Amino acid sequence: MAGQWNRGGNSNALHTCVSALHVRVISTLASIAALAAVPMLGIAQTLPDPIRVIVPVAAGSSLDARARVVADALGKRLQRRVIVENRTGAGGVVGTLFVARAKPDGATLLFTNSAHAISAHLQRDPGYDPVRDFTPVASVYESGMVLVVHPDLKVSSVKELMALAKTKGESLNYGSSGTGSLPHMGMEVFKRATGMAFAHVPYKGDSQALSDVLPGRIPLMISGYPASAPHVEAGTLKALAVTSPNRASVFPDVPTMAELGYPDATVNVWTGFFAPAKMSQALVDLLHREINAAVATPVVQEHFVATGARSMTMSPAAFGAFVAQENVRYAKLVTDLKLREE
Repeated sequence: MAGQWNRGGNSNALHTCVSALHVRVISTLASIAALAAVPMLGIAQTLPDPIRVIVPVAAGSSLDARARVVADALGKRLQRRVIVENRTGAGGVVGTLFVARAKPDGATLLFTNSAHAISAHLQRDPGYDPVRDFTPVASVYESGMVLVVHPDLKVSSVKELMALAKTKGESLNYGSSGTGSLPHMGMEVFKRATGMAFAHVPYKGDSQALSDVLPGRIPLMISGYPASAPHVEAGTLKALAVTSPNRASVFPDVPTMAELGYPDATVNVWTGFFAPAKMSQALVDLLHREINAAVATPVVQEHFVATGARSMTMSPAAFGAFVAQENVRYAKLVTDLKLREE
C-alpha cells in the first residue's frame, strides 16, 4: 500500500510539474507575441491626425472619387481623419511636387495613377523625379479607357473605323483631356498599333472633350470609363474597344484591344499611394497593410465594380519596381512623340 501511495504521489508531482511548465511556455509565447506587436502598435499610435491624401487632379474626376471612397475606409481603420485634398496644375505636377517636398512621417500621401510616370517627362524641370523622390506604399486598383465614337461616324467596330480612316486620314480629329494625358497617350499607342492617323485636339479634361464629341464636332476620343459610360448606355456614343487587359465591368460587351488583335494598344491604368522619399520601412509596412484592408472592404469593392476598376495588390517593393518600368516606358513615348516642353 505504501508503495502504491508513493507511485501516486510521484505521478501527482509530475503532473504538477508538467502543468507549471505548460503555463510557463504559454506565458512566454504570449510575451513574445506581445513584444512583436509593440513596434507596430507604437507606430500606429503615433500616426499623425489628420493624414492628407493629395490628389493632383480636379475634384469630380474618377481618380478623385475613388480616392475619397478609399480614404474614408482607411480613416475608419486607422481611427484618424484621412482628408482628400486636390492640388491641381501643370498636369498633376503641382500636387506631386507638394508631396515630394513633404516630410516622410505619414502626414502626407500622394494618390495618383499612371500619369505619375508621364507628367514629369513633359517638363524640362518638374522639380522631382517620379521614382527617386517617392516611396511606393501600396498599389490600389487598375482600370482602363474606352474608345468611343459619335454615332454619325457610322462605324460600329475598330475594323470599320480603320476602313474609314484609310479614306479620311488626318481629316479625322480626336479629342483628349490634354496633351500628355492618359487618353492622349492611349490614342497615340492605338494609332501606332493599328497604323491609323488622326489629328489631335487637346482639351482641359475629359468633360470638356466630351462636350465636343457628344454633338459630333469631334468624332472620336479615348475616355475614362466613368465619364463615358452614361453616354454609351444612353446611345449618344458608341464604345468600340477598351484598353484594359480584361473586359470592363461597366462595358461587359465591349472587346479589349488585345481581343481585336492589337495587344500593343493595351493601356492599363494603375493607381496607388506614394509617400515622400525615405519613409521608414515600419511605417510603409503599416500603411500598406491598412490600405490593403481598406480596399478589401465591401463599400470600396462595390464602388470599383460600379466604375470599372479592379483591385491591384502588390508589395511595396514590387509596386516600386513596376512604377520604375512604367516610368521608362512613358519617358520613351514622350520623347518619341516630342511632347517635352523646350
